[in-house]
Formats: sequence, structure tokens, C-alpha cells
Amino acid sequence: MAHDKALDRRTLLRSTGGVLAGAALAGCGGDGGGNGNGGGDGNTVSAVNYAFEPDEITIAVGETVTWEFESGGHNVCAYPEMFPDIVSIPEGADPFGTMSADGSAYEPVDPGEVFEHTFETAGEYTYVCGPHVNQDMIGTVIVE
Repeated sequence: MAHDKALDRRTLLRSTGGVLAGAALAGCGGDGGGNGNGGGDGNTVSAVNYAFEPDEITIAVGETVTWEFESGGHNVCAYPEMFPDIVSIPEGADPFGTMSADGSAYEPVDPGEVFEHTFETAGEYTYVCGPHVNQDMIGTVIVE
């Protein structure tokens, strides 16, 4: 009898595993609405765990990127003076972050908060999560 139960359990796990894998992959195809670089409008970046997802996004001049903070302890910092060896923005571009320019680079935002920035200067912007910069939580916005 025990052998039959183990077989049934394996069969059940195999069949439900396939269903769960299919559900997980369902969001990987299709156009996703937008340019495929994030959430619904294509200009959304999620801050979750120790990563920006996606970690690179390409947009047009004048477009806005929205960062959604799904987990706590994160921020967005694109102030080159706060992390001069990592953060960079194009010459003439406005620095940005969830904190003020004279605030703390390590000040996190609460889960569920949203931060937006409109990019008016073409070029490559490298930003970080201040609290997790040592875990390589780095993102890039390319503005064309």
C-alpha cells in the first residue's frame, strides 16, 4: 500500500508541477502591453528582493519611468555625488531619487509606494538602490 501512495503522490506532484510551471510561464509570452521593458505601460520597474526588474529599460525622451516598491528597504538614487563610482547621468540631465539631493542615500521607501521620473535628456542613466548597492542592486535607463 505505501508504494501505491508514493506513486500516487509522485504522479500528483508531476501533474500539478506542470500546471504551476505553465501558469508561471504564461506571463512570459505575448506583448505585455508596451515595449516589453516592464509593467503594463512598458515603463515600469519593480524593486523587489535585491533587484530592479527589469534592470535595464529603454525609453524615448519625454517619457516617464515608474518604480514600484514591492518589498521594503529599497529606494532609487540617481545622484552621482552620493555614489560617484557607480551612479552616472548624462551631462545636463537632472539627477533624481526617492530622497532629496541633500538627504540620505540609504533612506528607504515603504512597500507599495511608487516613484516616477520623467527623462528630458537623452543618454544613459545608471542608478542604484542605496541600501543595497553592496548587493549590486543597480539599474539603467537608456533614453533615446
